[in-house]
Amino acid sequence: MIMNYDVVIIGAGLAGLSSALAVIKKRLKAIIISKGLGNLYSSSGYVGLLGYYPLNYTCPVLSPKAALKKLITEKPEHPYAMVGQDFIEEALSVFLQTTRDMGLPYSGTLDENILLPTTVGGLLPTTLFPDTSAKEIGKAEEIIVLGIEELIDFCPQYAADNLKKRINVKIFALWESLRINYYREINSYDLALLMEREEIRECFIKRLKPRIRKGSLILIPAVLGITNWCKIISHFENTLGCSVLEIPTLPPSVMGYRLAEALKGYLKQNGVEFLIGSPVTDYTCKKGSISEIFINSINNRQMKIKGKSYVLATGGILGGGLRVYPKEIKESIFGLPVFKNLPVSHKNFFNLNGQPFAYSGIAVNNSLQPINLGKGEVVFNNLYIAGALLSGYDPFVEKNGNGVALVSGYKAGLQAAAGGGAQ
Repeated sequence: MIMNYDVVIIGAGLAGLSSALAVIKKRLKAIIISKGLGNLYSSSGYVGLLGYYPLNYTCPVLSPKAALKKLITEKPEHPYAMVGQDFIEEALSVFLQTTRDMGLPYSGTLDENILLPTTVGGLLPTTLFPDTSAKEIGKAEEIIVLGIEELIDFCPQYAADNLKKRINVKIFALWESLRINYYREINSYDLALLMEREEIRECFIKRLKPRIRKGSLILIPAVLGITNWCKIISHFENTLGCSVLEIPTLPPSVMGYRLAEALKGYLKQNGVEFLIGSPVTDYTCKKGSISEIFINSINNRQMKIKGKSYVLATGGILGGGLRVYPKEIKESIFGLPVFKNLPVSHKNFFNLNGQPFAYSGIAVNNSLQPINLGKGEVVFNNLYIAGALLSGYDPFVEKNGNGVALVSGYKAGLQAAAGGGAQ
């Protein structure tokens, strides 16, 4: 059985989904193939373009646009330099418009990062965020960090104590229970489903009301619904007379889940097909181009998928796109050459410049095509690389994993749709 497409995208994380957004703009036929659901389900749902730069600075980037301009000049091997300023701005614009079209509106601008709280009370420099997160915590008169007793992965006192070190605002920690009979440990997704039930939500709010002063900003783990989150957040705010800001939780992340499901639904409505749970097992190539790939379907039958162009967005070391061996790192599907810094690690684990292994990945040209490390020749003419597979940056220190995924995925999708060669 042979399935034919204009663009075949391998990987269902933000980079792969962003590639598909670019492809459907050109009204081409695309499929997303992935061995798993993708990394968005465990992510914060925020998109940070650039949190810290230069890397040894401890102050967060206030203007991503200004910092990006400096980074692109100083680091020509960085993925942002390969993508280019114009494509970065276009990718952000398309993403913001798409989120409004799909009913999960995001806000933000390349001109400014805002600081949003993390589950441990840190402040994360963020460029794009859900509209419900558009609240500046530094300007609040009083902050209440609300913990839910059934959710054992979030400690409000710990988060509140850390926030006190970062912002000069009155901050209090508060515990409350849903008072439900549950016979196993529950996570944030379970709680979000429970919050969809009006009777549980009403009782919870009723117990909270006498304990919270009107006008406060409530920081609560992101458990306020899976599909009816907008209605539920408004219900909390209107009944309590307070603003509510959800904090991303440990996986499974409800905020990441909302974004992943909304994007997938939007892409399906626009004709993109999905094959989840079907890893790529082999491929053939002809005259410097990939001819077809082979996958094992869920019933363990081998299928052949043929595309005019391919986007590879399988993730880095954590995502399984790169495999680490005692003396080398390998790309897991096409055997692409992997650029890596030596030595593999720095003796100081918390070195401000990051660990060398984090820079490992596939070297590409300005069209995001994979190249040989020595001669700079394109490996496959119709293959484009996106996301954490790219070499030359450290997402853990720069706080830009979703940012790189979004913009490189978008450009890789456009290049694949055009079938263009090296620039």
